[in-house]
Amino acid sequence: MESKAKAGIVIIVGNQKGGVVKSQSTNELTYNLQAMGLQTCMIDFDTTSGLTERTFPDALPLSIDKDPLGNTFTPGEANAYQLFFTDTEVNPHVLPDGRHIIGSTNELHEINYRPQDCIFDFKERISELRKHYDYIFIDSAPEYNNLLIASHLVADYLLIPTLLEKSSRIGVGKQLSYMQRIRKNYNPELKYLGTYITQANVQNYNQPLLDGYLTAVETENLQRLFDILQEKNYGPETVLAYISWVKNLAKEAIELGMTIKEYSPSSRPAQQYQELSNRIVELTQGGH
Repeated sequence: MESKAKAGIVIIVGNQKGGVVKSQSTNELTYNLQAMGLQTCMIDFDTTSGLTERTFPDALPLSIDKDPLGNTFTPGEANAYQLFFTDTEVNPHVLPDGRHIIGSTNELHEINYRPQDCIFDFKERISELRKHYDYIFIDSAPEYNNLLIASHLVADYLLIPTLLEKSSRIGVGKQLSYMQRIRKNYNPELKYLGTYITQANVQNYNQPLLDGYLTAVETENLQRLFDILQEKNYGPETVLAYISWVKNLAKEAIELGMTIKEYSPSSRPAQQYQELSNRIVELTQGGH
């Protein structure tokens, strides 16, 4: 890891509804930021380990699971479980593109049964990690527990991916409620960075956003999302991006172990993720 201290901006990516393309979009954004010259680390805090399995589709490295064939849990130095103890070795796994990752296995769920003061041990570990990165992205679980509280305790910003359907937009409201509660009790510096739509069914790119750009159903869901945001005192401008859904594009990229940017750099989703990445840097003052 680099010795020169960095700004270490921590961003949670979370929605209290699963299946909103959270892990894939985290992968896309961190890939872009790293390519922009910003040292980036991903931490998988979802006990389903979706980000970890997406990153290592064939087998987990020993840095995450020391003994994959053993009968006991043996977390490696790049396992998020280690972050909740003050005397463990933590050494993120380095990916070929330069990003770092601290992955997870399903045993991470055990942290939710530990005394809640373990979140303060986690805070100490993140304070040290910050010095080595411009950005740390935490892929958060869709449930209120020690893991969620810990991630909000250390974060500077919350970023919420969502689909344009009922349960996902309700998840946005719940995530904001949890953020506001934790900000009041634990982390007054935590800010809402914004929301982004991960699979927008665009009907006509030449039409206004609320009048023909999306399908009628998604337009109605978007308006209701705006209503939810308004209830939390946030305006529609906090929806930072509308990532187009392109049939089979993400599926093919994932199957090849690639980001959309690597697989199809000229596609609209690749361009839109890049624009969102630029916007994140702008809103967070570049992580410097």
